[in-house]
Amino acid sequence: MKGAIGNALILNMVITFIIIFFSLLIGSMAYSKAYKTKNFLINLIEQTEESGEHDFASKLNDWDTKANDYLTKVGYPINPSKYNTCPYKSGYNLYLGNAKGGHGRYDYCIYKREDIYDALRNKVIKRRYNYMVLVYMKFDVPVLGQFIKLPITGETKTYTILR
Repeated sequence: MKGAIGNALILNMVITFIIIFFSLLIGSMAYSKAYKTKNFLINLIEQTEESGEHDFASKLNDWDTKANDYLTKVGYPINPSKYNTCPYKSGYNLYLGNAKGGHGRYDYCIYKREDIYDALRNKVIKRRYNYMVLVYMKFDVPVLGQFIKLPITGETKTYTILR
């Protein structure tokens, strides 16, 4: 009887370590995918800003062509809901994301914070703005994966328009 209890204890310990190991592996792969996606979107915004196209949300087809090619290749998840999943961020306005297109768009949000200066208060700076990208880390686990969704955010540099 002692041998059976000892073997069951060892088997339970092995199963526990395997579960811990696989959750760390799946978590690191999901974090890496979300982090790469966030960096790609920030770099794409900065390239678009430096090329002089300040209002890239008006050219949604061009943006989608550039962004969706990468997101498809990486395997980033599509928004399963037909509703807006972009949360409210204090100080930011939703600029681009799944709220603008709804169901079938990739599940990321781009916010814009803009400060406008009047001519009396500041004679040099007309306005300043920057973007914040919010992507989600989702676990690719059959049952729990659809319930666990962790946000990862990043910001671009501040752009200044002079008078």
